[in-house]
Amino acid sequence: MIRFINCVRRRADISSEEFRQFWNDPKFDALIGRVMTYTGATGHVKDLTLMVEANVLMREWRGGAALPFDGVLEYSWKNASQLHSVLNSEQCGVLMQAMLEYQKQFVDLEHSCAFFTEAKE
Repeated sequence: MIRFINCVRRRADISSEEFRQFWNDPKFDALIGRVMTYTGATGHVKDLTLMVEANVLMREWRGGAALPFDGVLEYSWKNASQLHSVLNSEQCGVLMQAMLEYQKQFVDLEHSCAFFTEAKE
């Protein structure tokens, strides 16, 4: 299984509440659905970081590690056989630009990260 994981931090000028409004907006869900349909993703997960004391404790245990991400968006595919050609298509570029424009409203792209992983089943 191949996964694309996008760990995001909110923009400094956006409150946690505002970030959550953007994150939970049906427009964002519609964009995610379009990405899934076009890329053939077999699943996705969209998580928000809990605002709990346990996160502070985890940071302390790790010696004051960086603040947690505000959200994690993950897509998955059973295999990557066609993913490369899909990702290099013009239509995917247009779709990714739409996603980027939406996320620029609430995501600090410079302090967020995205990467592909391989999960052994």
